[in-house]
Amino acid sequence: MKKTIAWCLLLVLSGVPTWAEPLELARRLAPLEAALAEQWAEQPKLGQQSMPTASAAPSKEQRSRKKLYLSAALAVGAGAVAYWSKERANAAYDRYLRSASVVRQQRELDAAKHFDRVTGAAFIGMEVGLVLSSYLLFFRSRS
Repeated sequence: MKKTIAWCLLLVLSGVPTWAEPLELARRLAPLEAALAEQWAEQPKLGQQSMPTASAAPSKEQRSRKKLYLSAALAVGAGAVAYWSKERANAAYDRYLRSASVVRQQRELDAAKHFDRVTGAAFIGMEVGLVLSSYLLFFRSRS
């Protein structure tokens, strides 16, 4: 399939001149025709029974796609936790600034520090998820 798309892009980008004779056009389209014939040869016939997919082991691409979805979920989940804990830390720090009692100030300051640490860890988790998703999406070979 990749070869077919590559040949189509190559043909479109190279441009077929309007003055080309019909024989020249057929010569240019011969690789595309061969790639299509190869692709159709690999397809099972309509009457043939294929092996059920539920009992078959998951393919490499399905496992890779599952890893991609899990890493994207990690990035989104960690980002949501980071946003939530950042808001909680800001609210605790505002309460710290407005409180008059020393005991309450210390309690609110400790809460703000705690949520700031949670925010930092969640941002690191989000970055790991983004890097892993980018790797799986763009740099993992699909052979």
